[in-house]
Amino acid sequence: MESAVGGAGVPGGPAAGSAGIAALFEELVREHRVTGAQLAVYRGGALTECATGVASVRTGEPVTPRTGFPFGSVTKFLTAELVMQFVSDGDLDLDEPLAGLLPDLKRAADPTLGTATVRQLLSHTAGVADSIEYSEMRGPSYRRFAGVCAQAPNLFPPGLAFSYSNTGYCLLGAVVEAASGMDWWTAMDSCLLRPLGIEPAFLHDPRPGQGGVGARPVAEGHALRAGSEVAERVDHMTSLSLAAAGGLVGSATDLVTAARPHLADREGFAQRQLLPEDAVRQMRTCVPDAEPFGLADGWGLGLMRHRDGDDAWYGHDGAVGGATCNLRIHPGRSLAVALTTNSTAGPRLWEALVARLPETGLDVGHYALPVPDSAPTAPLADHLGTYANGDLELMVVRDPSGGLFLTRESYSDYHLSLHEDDLFVARDREHDSLPIVGRFVRERPDGPVVLLQYGGRAMQRL
Repeated sequence: MESAVGGAGVPGGPAAGSAGIAALFEELVREHRVTGAQLAVYRGGALTECATGVASVRTGEPVTPRTGFPFGSVTKFLTAELVMQFVSDGDLDLDEPLAGLLPDLKRAADPTLGTATVRQLLSHTAGVADSIEYSEMRGPSYRRFAGVCAQAPNLFPPGLAFSYSNTGYCLLGAVVEAASGMDWWTAMDSCLLRPLGIEPAFLHDPRPGQGGVGARPVAEGHALRAGSEVAERVDHMTSLSLAAAGGLVGSATDLVTAARPHLADREGFAQRQLLPEDAVRQMRTCVPDAEPFGLADGWGLGLMRHRDGDDAWYGHDGAVGGATCNLRIHPGRSLAVALTTNSTAGPRLWEALVARLPETGLDVGHYALPVPDSAPTAPLADHLGTYANGDLELMVVRDPSGGLFLTRESYSDYHLSLHEDDLFVARDREHDSLPIVGRFVRERPDGPVVLLQYGGRAMQRL
């Protein structure tokens, strides 16, 4: 399905390219055996929508442009937009210490947590652990979650370095409550989504009388195992407490709609006043001296940056059990591209799309660490051990055959190969997924390994 909205487009550009985009999308979805997917491209005033496959192998329900897909961590982009609304209205100060907003943090076990700011939470530089489980959360309030965070140690002092944090965005849910007097769900619904014309949907909606995703069809998650032709249904595995970091549901078209306030042609967008120009500019301003190794070239307030200068693209990526999501925005060229899938093969589809979209006139910015081409080094004993970040623990252990595994309890093992400069490549033995490039960090060049960097997260060696 393709449609043009908001103008006739550019001769030989968007209107001419929509059929090519749709054909390429269908080809790559089949090639990578993705169960179901949506692609939305907004450029030059034209919107191209593509939807293919099934929302569930169990029911065979076809994917349509309205089908909801879990956004995963792309939820953070919308939570950041919501926070910036309150900043623009004067209800929040980006540089206000959290202890002034969240009283529980005044008595934090680690006093540095209360000195972290809203800006540092948005940019993953607050030193907050990635994951703090709070299974007792039942209602629509992050108040008690903030209290649980107050009892956990920080990874490092605020502002020192970058470490991707789901917990930080859940704390922003509490910040939204403090600024608005509403819970995160209601604020997201009434202040951002509905004014944008987006139909609100959540993986979990604890508000009384709300049925979670409501009447909107939602794609189920699927795993494609290595060597198998059949996709298996899997649970999305996202808890209620992670809502502000990864709990939104929507379509690829919803995502490019949420991106419209960031584009140069925003003057033609009726809801442009939701986010003033100053707010979107601040979201794109990358934090200095904070390297998001393994994720992007730079990081702003809820937006990662790919490439530099006039060719910079911004966006976010996300994944939950059996589903993936990607968003890219080029403000100056008024371009937005979004992909949603309900398959663990989604990352391979995205990489293939980025590589092939130039055929349609779209050169989408994307960051990917090159897989080291140096020969693997012999496993070194000083890399073995447990590495932790909040409740997330990874273990580097010996393979009986003499190699190394990177493993997490109850999850698949990854074969680990070590390379020059303490880089490593982790490959999933079970699923047909992309290799992950990370690195070990030493206290000094000839000193002991003290950190493991993996997916943008700093993991401290225990």
